[in-house]
Formats: sequence, C-alpha cells, structure tokens
Amino acid sequence: MVIAGVVTAALAGTNALTEGVIARRAEETENAARRQVIDADSFEKATLTDEGEEVVYYLAQKDGATVGYVFTTVTTGKSSGLTVMTGLDTAGTVTGVQVTADNETAGYVDKVVNGGLLDAMKGQNAPDGFVLGETVDGVSQATKTSRGIVSGVNLAVHYYETYLKGGDQG
Repeated sequence: MVIAGVVTAALAGTNALTEGVIARRAEETENAARRQVIDADSFEKATLTDEGEEVVYYLAQKDGATVGYVFTTVTTGKSSGLTVMTGLDTAGTVTGVQVTADNETAGYVDKVVNGGLLDAMKGQNAPDGFVLGETVDGVSQATKTSRGIVSGVNLAVHYYETYLKGGDQG
C-alpha cells in the first residue's frame, strides 16, 4: 500500500510538471494542421450553436485581421470517424481541406487525396455545398470516402453560410 501511494504521488507530480508542456505542444500541432488549410498567423477559438449543439471553430487571423475560419467536422465515409478540417476565407471560398483522422480502410483516404478531390474544392465557393458527381468528382474505388469528405466540407460551408457570412460571428 505504501509503494502504491508513493508511485501515485510520483505520477501526480510528474503530470503536474508536464501538463503545461503537453498542452502547449498539442496546441502547436493543432495550429500547424490549421495552417495547412488556411494561411494565418494565429487562431482564436470560437463557438456557435447549431440545432442545439455547440460547434467549435477557429477564427484565422493574419496581421491582426480575421482572414477566415477553420472548422473540424466528423462524418462517415466507408467507416465512421472521418475527421475533415476545412478552411474558408471571409468570402466563403474554400482555402484548403485536410483529413486529420480516419477509420477508413487502409489506402482509401490516400486514393482520394491523390485523386485530387481535396484540391478540386480548394478555391471554390459553393454556398449551397458541393455535390459529388456534379460540382466535384469523386474518386473511383473510394466513393464512400469521397462522399464523407464532401459531407464534412459541406457541413463547414453550412456553418459559414448560416452563422458567419457577412462578418457575423457566433
């Protein structure tokens, strides 16, 4: 019992000493991912409420001005748990799309990325969302993954169009 108490105290002490460093590194990693979808110096966390659910997004700032927004959405492709990060500028144009986590069959996300779907949405303004097979082409042999990614981007576009368009925030 004494050994368990000493080990527990040591773990608690170590956690207290490293907690700030771990949090800072996690934030740096997340900001690096956000910079992949929009050119910004810093990101400010914000929230909005959509159908009773709180949605976290980030204001992308450059030289002290808001240049856009970053949304991270979770959708379903071939499997559930497809996490899509979407950058939108203040006019609603997609500045970038990244898949930050997935439970897809190995290689499916790579097929979609290499097939150009993410690049096809970049630079596009789709106020009503993207339609797979009409406004953007899916990737053969990865249709469900393509659909899931487009769904994630469309959710980000919905949040922008409904709550942030015209400079409204929150």
